Amino acid sequence: MNMWGPPTDPAWAANDPYLHADRLRGTAIYVSTGTGLPGPLDTLDGPGIRSSPAKLADQILIGGALETGAVRCTRELHSRLTELAIPATVDMRPTGTHSWGYWQEDLHRSWPMFARALGL
Repeated sequence: MNMWGPPTDPAWAANDPYLHADRLRGTAIYVSTGTGLPGPLDTLDGPGIRSSPAKLADQILIGGALETGAVRCTRELHSRLTELAIPATVDMRPTGTHSWGYWQEDLHRSWPMFARALGL
């Protein structure tokens, strides 16, 4: 289930950044993704795993599958923004699952851009 409901829900299309990429012009944009392949944070001593083989397996299997979909969507959005000549910071890591450790790293990487955009 997507946060906007099933793909047929009108809310899905209304909130799709790909479909409305032209509305992002003039907005500070940072998008990032891994590939779904296990990376440096996908280990027993990685963030949130607490040496649990079950948590690690979940992060690699479920988080890997989610990130595989996310990288596809990120590439499509990046292509659309490029086509519209809308600047964006795009960080596509060679590895990494859909998990909090990578999100935290991305937040730290993106913060300088967001701080500038917010005038901080």
